[in-house]
Amino acid sequence: MDRICEWRDVWKEDLERVEDPFFACSVVQRALLENTTLRGLCDFQKACDLPLGRPLLQDDIWRALKLVEDGRWFLIREQPISPIDVSRYPRLRWAESKLDLLLSESKYPEADGPGKWKTFSIDTDLLWSGVALAANFLTSRGDEGRLFSSEGKDYANTRRLVSQRWVPLGEKERSFARLSATHRYGDVRRITQNYVQADDAWAITGESWHWRPVVPDEEYEYRIGAY
Repeated sequence: MDRICEWRDVWKEDLERVEDPFFACSVVQRALLENTTLRGLCDFQKACDLPLGRPLLQDDIWRALKLVEDGRWFLIREQPISPIDVSRYPRLRWAESKLDLLLSESKYPEADGPGKWKTFSIDTDLLWSGVALAANFLTSRGDEGRLFSSEGKDYANTRRLVSQRWVPLGEKERSFARLSATHRYGDVRRITQNYVQADDAWAITGESWHWRPVVPDEEYEYRIGAY
């Protein structure tokens, strides 16, 4: 059965079944207007703050479909007309695997052990970043002839939150187990990153704009006294 869900609830196994927003919008619109069966529709309506108990206005529909067009909510189908190009949706890069989650939550329900931190979500701090972008825009007005957002400094001091989960080591990583720190499988840590100009050995000028602190998609943690 088709279902609609927020981007963070898309499983890695679902990626090939995510419908392109162009076609997804018509399906979602029909479900809203005709009250057809669509899993997750109630949660979607709540997220859109759609009124209950009265027919939806066109403005209500447009507001709801904007979440689908912007890639914040996705339609999962058994046979999508046009599956999305995942590379166009960076948020889905960290889609979780059901298998990984089962391993961390059922096979190792209360277990501590060696492992690694694996990114499963990156969320922009919209309020903080919005203020930073507004300030940067005002500053950029002195740069005549330059398009705003064309340089790294236009995003200076924006902020985002990286969420990582402690997961078991893979088969090819077992040799690291004796050096690894131990945490409970499924534990989550969150790291705040700021977009700043900082030292970069790879840049010609010696500096570049990037997220600090640097957080890899997967990170190993050494136990105290490993060396």
